[in-house]
Parts: sequence; structure tokens; C-alpha cells
Amino acid sequence: MLTDRDGLAFSTGSETAPPGSSPEDGDLLAKLRGSWRILTCRTVMCDTGEQVEPLGPNPIGSMVLADTGRVMFVFMASDRPEPGSDADRGRLFDKMTAYTGWVQADGAGRFVADVDIAWHPGFLGQQHRFYELDGDRLRVWTPEQTHPRFGGRLVVSEVVWTRERRATTHPDDVEWLSSTSPRSA
Repeated sequence: MLTDRDGLAFSTGSETAPPGSSPEDGDLLAKLRGSWRILTCRTVMCDTGEQVEPLGPNPIGSMVLADTGRVMFVFMASDRPEPGSDADRGRLFDKMTAYTGWVQADGAGRFVADVDIAWHPGFLGQQHRFYELDGDRLRVWTPEQTHPRFGGRLVVSEVVWTRERRATTHPDDVEWLSSTSPRSA
């Protein structure tokens, strides 16, 4: 483990391998570690072939895969209005996805997340995913499965992500923050 200029720890990749890796196949998830921003989210209904964007054309959200093996997903529609009623709050809930769990490789191009916290109880347990990585673009999709948003219908959902890079501006370099920074005390 190394530390950056702020004393925050980060991995060099030479430490103990996270769950899902083995000496024989190397760490299959190493290239997926980090922070990702959503680009698209679409779902295909297996019975009709209909394609929908359940979170609209411009979803917002993040995926983070930590060195520990924990993965977190939070993504939603970008046009969610402030709720004024219980019905509005229900619609907000329907326009988001959020879950976290422990992830491990399941062969090349596949992983399994053992989801222990989710926005919907139907997402708890094992979630199988396929993925393709092309530079800083990550495509993740499901096998045919039912999804809480679509009742009992079989669907295949696909989410495309882009890797987020560390901000080039450090908070201490921003004048208005420097007076409240713990390092300036």
C-alpha cells in the first residue's frame, strides 16, 4: 500500500489479491477497479425484443469497485423532480437503482456480486453479470432475468460506463476552500 500527498492509501496491485482472483488466472477484476460514471442504461424485453431506457436518455450515477472487493452501484434518471406527494416519492424510487455487495470474478468477462444491501429486496443475493472493457469504456449486462421494475418479465439489461479519473484540482488549490481545510489549521 502507498499513500498519496494527502496521506490517503491506495493500492499498487501488489498487495493481497481480492476475492475472485487466483494465482492461476491472475486478478481478473483488476482492470475494473476504480470509479465509473454511467453513460447509458437500456433494457430489452426478452418476450418481445422491445428496448427501453428505464432511466431516460441521460441517466446519472456511479459504480465503484474497491480494492477490498466491494462494488457499489447508484444510478437514476437525471430528471427526477422534487416529490410533492407519496405517489411522487414512489415514482422517484422507480427511477433509480442502488445496490452494493462483494464481487468476485466468475471467469473471463464475468463476475458475480453477492448483494447484501439494495434499494429493492428483489436485488438481494447473487447477481451475475457479463462485461467487456474497451479502454475507459465498460459495458456490463445481465443474463436473462426478472427485474423488480418489470414484474415477472424476463429482461436483459445493459449499462455502459466510462472510467472517472482523479480530479486535477486539489481542494487546497481552490482559494475559497483553503480557509476551511483541516490542513490549513
